[in-house]
Order: sequence, then structure tokens, then C-alpha cells
Amino acid sequence: SGIPETTPSSAPAATPAATPTTAPTATPAPAPSATPEPTPTPGGVSETTLETLQKILTGTNGLLTDQTKLPMSFEDAVSADISQGMLGLTASEFGQYVTEAYTSTAAFGSIAHEVALIRCKDAAAAVEVKKLVASGFNSLKWICVFPRQSFVVESGSYVLLGAVTNEAAAALQSSFSSALGGSGTPNVFYTALE
Repeated sequence: SGIPETTPSSAPAATPAATPTTAPTATPAPAPSATPEPTPTPGGVSETTLETLQKILTGTNGLLTDQTKLPMSFEDAVSADISQGMLGLTASEFGQYVTEAYTSTAAFGSIAHEVALIRCKDAAAAVEVKKLVASGFNSLKWICVFPRQSFVVESGSYVLLGAVTNEAAAALQSSFSSALGGSGTPNVFYTALE
């Protein structure tokens, strides 16, 4: 047939010629500014709403005497399903204005004490939430005990609700303003009868 047949060769394969290489050089580390910083929040860089609430509570206790410190309490997330009873916001209002919220409630039902930090979608939403909480929160929801006062105050996109003693209210407002770099005017919407 005119085409030569090829057969596998047992001869070693030719090695390619070595290519000259240059010595590797270290890649310079990126400058620190090359990594974007987390977006700061009013409560601090990348601080969660719960962490901000805990910071406010710690600051509050630092302003109170041993006899007036906040009671033992526990923190819980608030969902739209329970926002009416906890914050005075309907589920629809919660969904429209609120990003997330946490409450700190007395561990014992014999103490009327609730503090809530509500993170709203923006500052305009916070102004609206402040009004809605003031008109919707039930300060008499405890059976036999009542807070001395209930108030709301805003700062940026945050709203602080307190149903507490008078001493705690003043300290909470101060700690909230300090933690968030200033605040609006508190609205005291309930005061217990003497």
C-alpha cells in the first residue's frame, strides 16, 4: 500500500529542552485600604441590634446605684407575630417599618420592666415607629404591677422603648444617646399614678 506503517517505538521519548525561568518574586501584600471596611452602624462598626441593646443596658447599669440597677432580665428577638403585645406595633406596621427588634424583659413577672430596641428601615420609619409605639404599647399589660413610666426615643434608624422605673428611664435615655451619638426628644406616653 504506499503508506508506511508505524509501530510503537520502545525508544525513550525525547525530553523537551529546558526553558530558562526567572526566580519567583513575592507578590506584595495589598495595602490595608484595599479591603473595604464594614459599614459602620450608629451603635458601632458591624454591631448587631442585639449587641447595641446589650451595650445600652450595660451603660444604663453603670449610671445606676446598686439599689436602682435594672432587674435580672432576658433578651428575645421580636417577630411580626408577637410585635403587637411586645411593642404595640401591628404585624403589618412591623413588616412595613422594622428591620429587626429585641426586647429585654424582667425574668420575673412580678416586676414591670421591658426595654426594646427597634431597628427601622430608615430614619423616617423610626419617626413613624416612635409615634405608633407611643399610641399602641400597653403599659398596663402586667397584671398586678406597673412601670413608673413608659417612653420612646429615636436616634437615626433606631427607636428605644422603655417601660421601667423613673431612675432607669433617665439612665436608659442617657445610655441610648451616648451609644448612638445623640438622640431625639423622649416621648413619655405613660406615667404611673402616685
